Amino acid sequence: MPLIDIITFVIVALTSAAAALGLFVWLDVLQKNAAAQFDSEISILFEGNLALHSNAAALVALDCTLETLTWDLLYEQLRHRFKSLPPDPAQLSEGMHYIQAHMAGDTGLLTLEKRGPVVELCLPGVSDLSLGQSERLLALQSKIETLERSCGSAPYPMWQKDEQGKLVWSNAAYEELQRRIGHDRNAPNALFDDVMGSAPAPVQHRASVTTQPDGLVRWYDASQQVIDGLVVAHAVNIDAVIDAEVAQRNFVQTLAKTFAQLSIGLAIFDRKGQLALFNPALIDLTRLPAEFLSARPDMLSFFDRLRESRMMPEPKNYGSWRQEIADLIKAAADGRYLETWTLESGQTYRVSGKPHPDRAVAFLIEDITTQVNITRNFRAELDMGQSMMDALSEGLAVFSPAGVLSLCNRVYSDLWGFDPDRSFADITIADSVDVWQARCLPTTAWRDISDFIKTSGPRKEWSVEVQTTDGNAIRCTITPVTGGATMVQFHLLDGAVSRAPETLKVARTG
Repeated sequence: MPLIDIITFVIVALTSAAAALGLFVWLDVLQKNAAAQFDSEISILFEGNLALHSNAAALVALDCTLETLTWDLLYEQLRHRFKSLPPDPAQLSEGMHYIQAHMAGDTGLLTLEKRGPVVELCLPGVSDLSLGQSERLLALQSKIETLERSCGSAPYPMWQKDEQGKLVWSNAAYEELQRRIGHDRNAPNALFDDVMGSAPAPVQHRASVTTQPDGLVRWYDASQQVIDGLVVAHAVNIDAVIDAEVAQRNFVQTLAKTFAQLSIGLAIFDRKGQLALFNPALIDLTRLPAEFLSARPDMLSFFDRLRESRMMPEPKNYGSWRQEIADLIKAAADGRYLETWTLESGQTYRVSGKPHPDRAVAFLIEDITTQVNITRNFRAELDMGQSMMDALSEGLAVFSPAGVLSLCNRVYSDLWGFDPDRSFADITIADSVDVWQARCLPTTAWRDISDFIKTSGPRKEWSVEVQTTDGNAIRCTITPVTGGATMVQFHLLDGAVSRAPETLKVARTG
């Protein structure tokens, strides 16, 4: 055989072998792709809630075994992707059902075929992902797992509903609250639907639920809003806030009851200068109508109304009235306002302004008419008693149990030549003895009188005579009086003449 024929034969044989080998490789790739496509498809056969048969792809995708695979598990895994998937296979009607994936760009199609109690489920897989798509899918899966951990472990209920109000997702806290209040997880309504409704606008309401078996009422601040066609809802427990508000309300009620029993008028103005709180005594003292006070007037209106009703002193200059009120308010805010109002009716009010937290100001109005009258009568009685003492012909001095001069008459001042009313400091028995000794001859009587005044317990009246340096004789009568005080009487004996010096300073002891 010629060489050229042999070469041609070899070339043809090699070409045929290569073609055959390529065909086998191509067929093997097709078979592997077909097998991969078949293996990625989820196929499960259910009877009621239990799985009778499942392929390996379904068990891997749902991370379970055939014994643990149930419709409930499938529903929990697929309900977020396929919203129309029923939670119970019994809700499916006979025949074929096709459920499209909810998210845009997801071409997944779930096929369900119900034949009596048996439901066959198929979900084709996707095998034509590029390397970039695969990496993006892994990144999204990692992100989803992170969000699932965060939302699932949140200490407060979170859930989502579709446009028809059907619950499509909830976290563990929501399901725990469902369990504690006895709410059916398959019920058509979600928690707090009765207070939040189905309005598309953001909604926020307070709602209470009763947990079992403790029977405690729990309060939640529930809110919802529509995002990407889904209703996203949250509920935050506010038991601590409610308890604080109840405690504050009870405290305010207690204060209100206490204020209502006070005889002192109370008016509290808030940081805006409006009347925020008043008690019944304020109405009685100011004679302002309750309707006017309930309308929350500001400070200027309040004092204007007091002036109009003549329940405060009439200003001397009405042109500067506003400035005076402004100064009054400023002084009250600093805690410096304290005045006595004498009204035309004869009543006397003590008015004080006190600052309160958060720039509030409180005014206290107290009727001190009785106190003022008592003080005036007491002073009148003192003046009358002093006049009676001054009318006596004997010098008279009264010392307290501590030895301090309490009162004396004019004869005593003339006799010893000094006026105790002109002294800024208290005059003691030691000061008085110094004055007496300076006008009299030496005697031990002054020491005895001083010791007697400072002695406590039962005492008896006694007398002693002393001689002045100018030759006069004075009888001193020392008498115990009520409360441990001592009265000393100085009587000039017959023939004695009192010649008091024009000026005599009283010696004071430290």
